[in-house]
Amino acid sequence: MSKDHKESALDGGTYAPWQREFFKNIGIFMQNGMKEEKAREMLIRYLKLSVETPIPRVIETFSDESKLAEVGVFTKRDDAIRDFMIEFLSPMLKKFHIEGEENLSEILPLLGKYPVTIVSNHLSHFDTAAIYGLLYNHSKEARKLADSMVFIGGRLVFLADFTRLGLYTIESLLVCSKRDMTDNPGMADVMTRINMRSFRQAADLQKQGKVICIFPEGTRSRTGRLITFVDTVYHYVMNKVIVPISLVGTDKILPAESFLFQQATGKLVIGKPILVGKLHGEAANDFPASISRLEIPEVENKKQFVIDSLALLIGQNLDRHMHGTYRNLYVDDGKTKKKNILIKAASTPHAEVGIIGHSPYATAMAAVLANKQVNIRIFLPDAEKARAFNEVNTDVTNFPVFKLPPNIAFTADPKDMLKCSIYIQGVRPWEIEEYYEQMTPILNQSFATIVGIVKGFTGSKYGLIFEDLEKIHKINPARFAVLSGANYPEQILERKPGGFELAAINTSLVNDLIDFFTTGYVFTRPAVNPYDVRGVQLGGALKNIYALGVGLVDGYYEKYLGGNNDSTLFHLAHRISAEMANMVVEMGGRKSTLAGVAGITDLMLSCFGLDSHDRQYGHDYVFESHDKKKMLSGVYGIKALPRLIRLREEKYPIAKAIHDVIADGKDIEDAIERIALTFGQSRSVQFRD
Repeated sequence: MSKDHKESALDGGTYAPWQREFFKNIGIFMQNGMKEEKAREMLIRYLKLSVETPIPRVIETFSDESKLAEVGVFTKRDDAIRDFMIEFLSPMLKKFHIEGEENLSEILPLLGKYPVTIVSNHLSHFDTAAIYGLLYNHSKEARKLADSMVFIGGRLVFLADFTRLGLYTIESLLVCSKRDMTDNPGMADVMTRINMRSFRQAADLQKQGKVICIFPEGTRSRTGRLITFVDTVYHYVMNKVIVPISLVGTDKILPAESFLFQQATGKLVIGKPILVGKLHGEAANDFPASISRLEIPEVENKKQFVIDSLALLIGQNLDRHMHGTYRNLYVDDGKTKKKNILIKAASTPHAEVGIIGHSPYATAMAAVLANKQVNIRIFLPDAEKARAFNEVNTDVTNFPVFKLPPNIAFTADPKDMLKCSIYIQGVRPWEIEEYYEQMTPILNQSFATIVGIVKGFTGSKYGLIFEDLEKIHKINPARFAVLSGANYPEQILERKPGGFELAAINTSLVNDLIDFFTTGYVFTRPAVNPYDVRGVQLGGALKNIYALGVGLVDGYYEKYLGGNNDSTLFHLAHRISAEMANMVVEMGGRKSTLAGVAGITDLMLSCFGLDSHDRQYGHDYVFESHDKKKMLSGVYGIKALPRLIRLREEKYPIAKAIHDVIADGKDIEDAIERIALTFGQSRSVQFRD
């Protein structure tokens, strides 16, 4: 739409969809004491400015590459728009405050003498205007910083009518993101030239006393929590003075996918300046000794170290619930009262922990134990994976969005596990032989405790993981302890509270192990029978099998009858708990062991939890949408179960029906009918021996 047409549309009372919704903002201005007429005038002015204000000339390069030399990459601030936007945003920012103002006395003298870059988390379309407005209105010193800022902005920010006014509130440099270049491969060359020009001009502007401002996440966080920082900011921060800014609450001013502003409570925290890397020449000699330095260690991927350090600098002034991708880098041991203390590689560790296996539970438990002033090695047989994971401090396969702390390292060399003072068995049942062919000689040189955290039946005639380790690999069973509970590894990485129960062959170990496996968000207690290692293992293995059955029943009734099946499923759960208890006893465990978190509670999570993989597999099986190649503990276990116990129809009808369908491919309708017949057998379930 041309400018003239846009203006006539506004004057005639016809608006774009976002503009019609935008008029509902009149309420927030009136709530802050503004008269309705004045509020309406403010909104109309915003709309008119949004359509009258031209797209910056820097965008012309995308339609004519030869224009780059003429239009450049820099857009100046429009002071009239700046004044209007500060007035417009003031009601929304009324309940915001600034912390860290005392750091301005260190920051301002650096401008023009040394290259200074501000890095901030990114929550809202209006973060640039909010940062500028809060600083501009706060104090004379803060205004100096605001007026020196030049924001790095992507192409899309320059195009939308709704957000363009925020852009003209500040000065900006145009850049093109990796995603933009990938989506527009025909423009990759000109985009590269734009980025190079912006980088050179940024350096020139810093010499003139400007501060380059970057959002290292590269896009808005839709959750309010930190997301992975992009590595393209590296050259804007390396060998420069960094000022971290931490924003809280700006996402509430303008929620995602909405054009309705809200008055929010929040803050802007100005962090202390810190030199990242080194300066050269006279700048290095004259640099104030009072400014902290971030020394770059001799690590394989220095770029990744710097990028992760930016996240920590911003995160140190955010609540722990906003740490997002980086939450596992902070201590939460249940004892530390101070906020935001970083986990470090321990020079004098309380323990050397060896985790055997590359499974979701193995990595999740590593993140838990990292709080304990220990050093941790995770063994997996793939050297290339170990190298790649260490390079980015991330388990890229299982948890690509979570950074791991520096006291966790992956290794493919069994010899690195020799000096461990405690071992964690994190190998999945179908991988036992692959791992323990290499690890058994190492383990048999030690007397260290081995704690099992993975659930499921193996493919051997013995069936349980610790049975295999004892009878096949000749490891002393007196070393065995098992940890089990109703937890998803993904939620452990998210630091959502959960718990475990622990049993050990040598019960004198139980109290120390409980303390070791307890943090500020993971709570461990003795199993109902703290000596019943077998019973705890059986409960953990069987619950995955029965979750398959719940999924089959749920999928069947959803497919043929529709609607919600909760009443049927919970009735089924009652029968499952009784059948599972009888099976545990026949296989050598104690029925009463199932009364705890490691038994009935874990069963309920597997059968009804939203993230239960085995239950989902059973559901998808009915619709023939299941992944036939996917390996799950329940699927693997139901195929192994007949080697361990006779699945008699009269005693274990539910497990027999699950096996008939999943393992033998028999008719699902017949299996569902047989399961339904068990509903008439309901009796109270007693978890007493």
